[in-house]
Amino acid sequence: MKLSPARVDLALAIGGMLPDSVSIVDHLPDSITPPCVLVAWSDPWVKPSTLCAYEAAMELMIIAQRLEPGGKLETLEEIVCAIVPNMKALPDWQVIDVTAQYPTNIAGVDYLAATINLTYDMEE
Repeated sequence: MKLSPARVDLALAIGGMLPDSVSIVDHLPDSITPPCVLVAWSDPWVKPSTLCAYEAAMELMIIAQRLEPGGKLETLEEIVCAIVPNMKALPDWQVIDVTAQYPTNIAGVDYLAATINLTYDMEE
């Protein structure tokens, strides 16, 4: 089973899909600077996909900006549109779904976010 290389490789691949103004964070941070994409394992982390194979769940949490009245959704939309179609080039990854925008709190600050949920085929 390969977990750490998969997370790091995905973070590098996502970075190549996005403009330099969007940072990629591949660990759980204590603070962030938006716009950014947090690459993290999801729940359930690992589950069987067949009798002999496993898949892991990953999420790409897109943080667009601090949550504020009249906040713009364009940053979320642009990042989603940059990542989702390009995931086809990564054969071990599959997009499951993309959430609608939601508020999230990191280190006491509210941000506008959306999540791309993925699975990773854990071939031996």
